[in-house]
Amino acid sequence: MSDSEPKGTGAGRGVLYIAFAKFYFLLVGLVVQFRLPHYLSIEQYGRYGLVNSIASMFNNVAVTGTIQSVSRTSTHEQGRARAVQHAGLRMHVRLGLPISIAFIAAAPLVARLLDDPAKTAPLMLGGLIIGGYSFYAVFVGTANGTHAFHKQAGLDVTFATLRAIGLLGMAYLGLGVVGVVGGWVGAVALILCVAIAWVGLPGAKGRADKLPVKPMFRYFVGVALYLLLFNALMFVDNFLLELRLSDLLGHKVADEANGFYTASQNLARVSYQAIIAATFVVFPLVSRSTFTEDRETTKRYIHITTRYSLAFATMIAVVMAANPSDNLALLYGDTYAHAGAPALRLLAFGNVAFAIFAIAGTILNGAGKSRAAIASAAVTVGLSAIANYLAIGTFANSPDVLEITAAVTASAMLLGAVITSWQLVRVFGAAVPLASLARIAISAAGAYAAGHYLPLHGRGKLMTLVAAAVVAVVFLVLMVATRELGKRDLEAIKAVRRKRAPGGES
Repeated sequence: MSDSEPKGTGAGRGVLYIAFAKFYFLLVGLVVQFRLPHYLSIEQYGRYGLVNSIASMFNNVAVTGTIQSVSRTSTHEQGRARAVQHAGLRMHVRLGLPISIAFIAAAPLVARLLDDPAKTAPLMLGGLIIGGYSFYAVFVGTANGTHAFHKQAGLDVTFATLRAIGLLGMAYLGLGVVGVVGGWVGAVALILCVAIAWVGLPGAKGRADKLPVKPMFRYFVGVALYLLLFNALMFVDNFLLELRLSDLLGHKVADEANGFYTASQNLARVSYQAIIAATFVVFPLVSRSTFTEDRETTKRYIHITTRYSLAFATMIAVVMAANPSDNLALLYGDTYAHAGAPALRLLAFGNVAFAIFAIAGTILNGAGKSRAAIASAAVTVGLSAIANYLAIGTFANSPDVLEITAAVTASAMLLGAVITSWQLVRVFGAAVPLASLARIAISAAGAYAAGHYLPLHGRGKLMTLVAAAVVAVVFLVLMVATRELGKRDLEAIKAVRRKRAPGGES
């Protein structure tokens, strides 16, 4: 990487690099989530799930907000990548570091709110993760904003590996929740060193070509507010489930319920996590097309991204929802399967809506329309929090409390997808094509019916995998039969391949 700007990677190739990295990150993350319950008790796993939810809400804000802020500034300040990087690092000396310290200081208060002192130490360690993520994300944002997607992907793959070793290694050694979170801290420290070595520091030229921090800070605050609300939607059900059940039924019951619910969430979020790569690639593209006022290109990005994201996320969700009990048993065991299956069915489809909510919010932020994204997220989170608080309190003693919590959360996610899609139409005149929405829904219904009535339930792990493959194939066949997938998609793939060929443009 030169002092001015690194050699970029084309968007088509960038999608492949980041898609692979995110797939690897997802796969390794799932391995961690599926193996942890074998080393932790259900109560410990529930406690880890809650601590992870609280810390991740801030971690995700720090990482995604920083990447988008640095990426967007790099896009607008062509040739000044090192100066942008230097500004990002200075920003987090004033922002990320104080937030990390404040989180550590607040950990005992949060544990007291939950009336569980055992959560104090892991929450304090979570504050160290927030600080490390803040600075690490500046290096990732530098790579993303200059289209060095191969470096961003490499960092993702390396960090996923280090994190898995840290978490599972500490759990295997029997060090409990504190040890697991401590392993996470170690992984963050190591990846920060790797990022410094690979991407490099700003250097003398970057420090001399000094950019003001204030514009980046203002943008980060707007995006961070949106992301805080966005991540709250992901974790508010966990927090309220723990809070309400602890008050009404005690910590042990609350932690165990959260353990079962966390397992269902992890599987349900596969559909959302599978399309994260699209958000990282579409953000700098939309940022640039709106900066140059290229409205038609922006609309094309929106149509393509939302359509393929919806189709891919729906296919994964149908696989999970058609046979939830066997899918949970495959990865977590029969105890989790019995308690979590009803919640998984609802959360799987809810996370499809959440994926569209994420894509739409990313596009709005990339175009500098953070107020629209924030308004959409605020309404969605507010209704989800109120509804979950009331529902969990009302049905705390019911065996269906997890299913009811999932239904409320999935409904909130659907509302968020509708609101943000309307915002896309209002601002850009583009969203998910209605015809595509109808055809994908028909394909999903047919695949769900096939999987639900397939006579393979409860026949072991191999048959669970066979059933999942059948559901996916039926979905794809119906997509082709309804002409949602067809010749135009093959031509698009061939076009990307031609551009990636020697002599073609990336």
